[in-house]
Amino acid sequence: MNTRHLTTRIVLGLSILALTVSALAAEPMQISMLRKSWQQARARAAQPIDESYLRDLHKLLDTFTKAGQLEDAMAVKNESQSVVEDAAAAAAASASPYPSAEAAKQPAKLATLRQSWIQSRDKALQPSDAVYVRELQKLQDSYAKAGKLEDALAAKSELEKLGGNSEAPSRQTRSFVGKKWATASGSQFTFKADGTGTQANASGKEWPLKWTQGGDDLLTVDGWMDDKKATLYFRFPKSREGLFGSSTDKLDKQLTVK
Repeated sequence: MNTRHLTTRIVLGLSILALTVSALAAEPMQISMLRKSWQQARARAAQPIDESYLRDLHKLLDTFTKAGQLEDAMAVKNESQSVVEDAAAAAAASASPYPSAEAAKQPAKLATLRQSWIQSRDKALQPSDAVYVRELQKLQDSYAKAGKLEDALAAKSELEKLGGNSEAPSRQTRSFVGKKWATASGSQFTFKADGTGTQANASGKEWPLKWTQGGDDLLTVDGWMDDKKATLYFRFPKSREGLFGSSTDKLDKQLTVK
């Protein structure tokens, strides 16, 4: 190999190395550390919920097996294996609004057990998810104020990824966040990405609220009713229309974006 070709290869190799280092350094260390901390917090919060679900699955498997319901027993066994292999992926697949044909044929007892697991898991994960969103927002603001635009964009990108990531706070649709929802009587509700928000009556008096979203997209809200704390339930079937009520089976009040 002549010197000219050797020099060309060395320069090309150094260029590739420089691009690789640049790509790795593109994300601020604070975001990487924050993401790792969030993932660890989620794992800790989910572990007892997943372990409890596996115990319940084992009992259900035993029941079906003793009753000779072998197809149902196999469905439970497959569910257990999927949870052991990747609980987060199993939960995301189970919570999908478009279940597979195989899932639709599974026994009702398993479907009920799974739904309870998903709701418990979502509730357990929500605090760490809310902290992650809040800290990312703080980082974005801090970077922007310091003039670190690339870093601010990296934080913004991470927040945006959460909307489509099955392991993210906004695994289900969050189109209701950031909007001002009004009722026919003049009351208003707003929901923030971190699980908090405000509620106001027709005269403008405001109260703070907290919300969580279950695997079935139902919002459970610690809100107010006639100046007294009350639990309210919401659904948002359309981007500008919603329903709410004081019980899960009676969402009889309408909301529209103001």
